[in-house]
Amino acid sequence: MSSNAVKVTVSLGAEYLYTLEFEVEDPILVPNGPNGTRAVFEFTKGTGKVYGPALNGRVVGPSSDWALVCTDGSVALDIQLLIQTEDEQTILQKVIGRSVRDGDNPSNGDLQTAATNETSSGKYQYLNNKVLTGVGRKTGNKIKVVYYDVQEKIDH
Repeated sequence: MSSNAVKVTVSLGAEYLYTLEFEVEDPILVPNGPNGTRAVFEFTKGTGKVYGPALNGRVVGPSSDWALVCTDGSVALDIQLLIQTEDEQTILQKVIGRSVRDGDNPSNGDLQTAATNETSSGKYQYLNNKVLTGVGRKTGNKIKVVYYDVQEKIDH
């Protein structure tokens, strides 16, 4: 490192926004595609809930995950879901991410996601400008993901 290099310190802060829980049906498989096997998981009706300081409501249909089990064994998530808030507003959430499956039971796995939201509701429009970070767990057909708003602070 040269003596005139600028040192940059980055610290991340995370604000908890909400938790998302739902169950999925057994997948519909589209095997051996050019990128792997597509597994389409429909969300089980009536099982989805959202709760936390920023958002409370339920998951409504149609909502599903069009996961891709890649040829290298990795699992890419491609989710679109609808949230009906407790004050009757509708939010479309789009999620991408990865699922690292347990070696001894591939029905279970750790989840890392990035979520964006779309809504016209004034109360929730601030979500339109955020990319939320989610961490969670799949256990059988049950999924739980905790969402955070991660911000960075840069000091020069």
